[in-house]
Amino acid sequence: MWAAVREVSAQLVDVLGDGLDRIRARQLIDARVQAWSHGLLASGRVMSAEALREIARLIFDRRFGLGPLQPYLDRSDVENIVVNGCRQTWISYTDGTKRSGPPVAETDDDLIEWVQLLARRGNTGREFSHASPLLDVALSDGVRLAVVGWVSRRPHLAIRVHRLVDVTLRQLTGLGTLTEPLEAFLGAAIRARRNVIVCGEVNTGKTTLVRALANEIPPEERVITLESDFELFLDDPRLAHRHHDVVAMEARQANAEGAGEVRLQDLVPACLRLNPDRVIVGEARHGELAPMLEVMYSGARGSMCTLHVHRPEHVFSRVVQLGRRADLGLGADDVHLMFGLAEPVIVYLERDQESNERFVSQVMEIGPPADSVEPTRNLIFSPGPDGRATPAGGHISASLLDELTAQGLDPELLKPGSDVGGWL
Repeated sequence: MWAAVREVSAQLVDVLGDGLDRIRARQLIDARVQAWSHGLLASGRVMSAEALREIARLIFDRRFGLGPLQPYLDRSDVENIVVNGCRQTWISYTDGTKRSGPPVAETDDDLIEWVQLLARRGNTGREFSHASPLLDVALSDGVRLAVVGWVSRRPHLAIRVHRLVDVTLRQLTGLGTLTEPLEAFLGAAIRARRNVIVCGEVNTGKTTLVRALANEIPPEERVITLESDFELFLDDPRLAHRHHDVVAMEARQANAEGAGEVRLQDLVPACLRLNPDRVIVGEARHGELAPMLEVMYSGARGSMCTLHVHRPEHVFSRVVQLGRRADLGLGADDVHLMFGLAEPVIVYLERDQESNERFVSQVMEIGPPADSVEPTRNLIFSPGPDGRATPAGGHISASLLDELTAQGLDPELLKPGSDVGGWL
């Protein structure tokens, strides 16, 4: 089967262009597979109609989808896929279970060749080779691909599927990620142009929550997104009804000669010249946090970013660590001051390891330093008995409460016990 897929694919390499209509592409593939099977008849070999249909499907999926993995991506209950060499595949499902999947290639060399094809299909076209053995690329339809090769014994792939691209705070409340008081609070915070930093560990739903928060932004506002790899998809045509004016920018890796790199921390100040109303950084991982805090303070209020943090109390140390990576000569006190002046709302997400459920557990208000060098903080929502965020009661500044009330928030929702019976 693999040999047939490779042989027929090679015959079609100059025919199946990126701009080719998918229906026409499938017709060309079916015709070429039939012609190939007639050649087998001449040598006395026969393949069933079912086997020929499978070959055609594999060729189509290899060129326009994710090969043998495409049927899993077409399912609504698949969340992540990892591949360890050509023969071992693991599928993670939305209910938290993990099961083995099919081989994806006949040899590791075939797997590498396929990955190189995927890399060229990505939004920015990235290299995967001995000189560039690490690959991160956003593919179509909310699929993110991460690959390592040559620095490991075998090539390893990790595929993350973003199911909730067009998502709202109301939907996340229905899923249990938010409670009704928290939904109302966050919606009012976005309308009040409060900066928001969404924190949590890997795979806790930070990007999904940012998408839902972004959908609270008035559609006429100009939004600029900055990402290492496209994942927010706010410029997706399917979201045109939510966001009329979006500029999506992606960092660029250096080429094999070490030239052409564009870092996120370079894009942050550059994007201000494009007149944004709000700026969203998909994930602050290096030196982009310090310029992003400056944007939040003076450039585009109501902006957002995500941050990897193991525990909510680590956010202050993490901010200092990333601030120093900006190579701007900033000390801890400088970063704390920038952090406090930006006055962000910190939203912390967790994932239950057993049920695989994601939920917000804490929300903090950050303010300028007062009696110490660190920013002030008010815990507005704290973990309830089940770990989910529940109103802490009274821990909110008068200025923030006034802003949220002006945007329609009922202050009664911030009183302890207001979320009882508040699930949809």
